[in-house]
Amino acid sequence: MKNVKTLLILLSISTFIFASATRTDALGGAGFWADDYANIGAFPASVNNHNVAWTNGDDFTSVWNSDGTTWGFSGGMGNDDVVNMMWGNGSMGVTFGLGMSPEVVADATTTPATAAVDAETTYNIGFGMPLAGMDFGGTYDGSTIGVNLRRAQDIWLWDTMLIGFDTTPEDTDAGTLADMNFGVHCYSNNSYENGTNGLFALGFEYGAYGEEDAVMNLVWNFAVESAMTDWATLRVGYNKAHDFGGGANSGGAVVMGLGFNYGS
Repeated sequence: MKNVKTLLILLSISTFIFASATRTDALGGAGFWADDYANIGAFPASVNNHNVAWTNGDDFTSVWNSDGTTWGFSGGMGNDDVVNMMWGNGSMGVTFGLGMSPEVVADATTTPATAAVDAETTYNIGFGMPLAGMDFGGTYDGSTIGVNLRRAQDIWLWDTMLIGFDTTPEDTDAGTLADMNFGVHCYSNNSYENGTNGLFALGFEYGAYGEEDAVMNLVWNFAVESAMTDWATLRVGYNKAHDFGGGANSGGAVVMGLGFNYGS
């Protein structure tokens, strides 16, 4: 069996980003690439399709199959994470994270003064499965509810539809404003000669935060991933949005990435 190790480097105009989603960040987002392990967060059932391990220096993740059951663990990006795990039975998938932060006692003798903070337990859970011919993923972290759907759907130039929705209710005690986001994208992935893959997508996104005016964007995504040699892959992504809600529009953003196969 051939084992291929992959090092991914994402280069944007002003920042370097290193993460497990480096490839899809350069190609429009994980939702457009159903075969990539970066989908596990939005579509937990996709954990069943992977047997991988990776790290970005700040975190690690390992996913493997044992006797027909898929297990996965990650360190998590939070300082107070206790456990972050994944499970799959071949069709359904679950993700679960638990964090516990200790109580902080007020101390006026420090500079600056230390404010009192109550101990807090946080969690997040995700569930995914095939549903009526679609990929379904649902997430909840104690305040925000998210739903993601993806299915084959022929619409004009595209063959797949991606839908995402999340809502956070207002919490006056915690000072949290209501937040709601909805997006629907039509897209196609195409393969060409010489190891080149392409993405073309058009979507509509709506966002409402607190009492601010809602944002209504028409969003274009275009991306190309091409094997320059047998050891290097170039990735280029372009995103452009037009705000129909009356907000200011800006030029499109180009993101570039380079992946290296450094062993076999």
